Amino acid sequence: MSPRSALATAALCAVGYLVLSASASGSHGSNAPCGPARAQTVVADRVARVYRVPAGHGPFGKLYDYHGCAIGNAKAQLVARTASQPHGNRVYGCGGPGCSLITAIRLAGAKVGVIVEHHGIDFVDGTLTVRDLADGRLVHRLQTGWIAPDRGVRLITCVLAPSGNVAWSTETSSATHHYGSIHRAIGHTLSTLDSGPKVRASSLRLRGGTVEWIDAGRRVHALLP
Repeated sequence: MSPRSALATAALCAVGYLVLSASASGSHGSNAPCGPARAQTVVADRVARVYRVPAGHGPFGKLYDYHGCAIGNAKAQLVARTASQPHGNRVYGCGGPGCSLITAIRLAGAKVGVIVEHHGIDFVDGTLTVRDLADGRLVHRLQTGWIAPDRGVRLITCVLAPSGNVAWSTETSSATHHYGSIHRAIGHTLSTLDSGPKVRASSLRLRGGTVEWIDAGRRVHALLP
């Protein structure tokens, strides 16, 4: 996506998306369900795992390849690449144009979702991708674009159900407006659940089969089967 066409764009290709918190970051894979035991685990559950391996050095720091694997599928999938260092649940360290960093990863069963930001001179393109690690299938792919200073649409976070259905949040900025939005993909059906200046995009959470977020100080809910 070019920086000019990125303004106020949120084009959804395929069918959806997702992400995961790196709660297992820093551990190794001796008890992991698949993949090389010595690789660093980012997140894992009983049937799948996301791990990272060093891939050299770039102008903004160490390079890592992030792979996902699932029990029953001998072939690991490349799910993301970054030149940044992890810090808590977010990856920081993008130093300038040409840098890519991961802002979110989610794992639900064999489904994995990743948000990656690609930084240019005066723009940021965001991509949200969901894959099925059991068969390598692309489930959802979403792209947004943002131009400095604060013009366009930026992906904030997302949550994923084991079915592959996904919800995500965005922030949209222009010269006169700034507002948050909550979106959902159930199969091929896409919808915007909420949008407005008091929608807190960073508040999106998944509790069981329900997503929740905050709008004007109150908690709002919707199903994510």
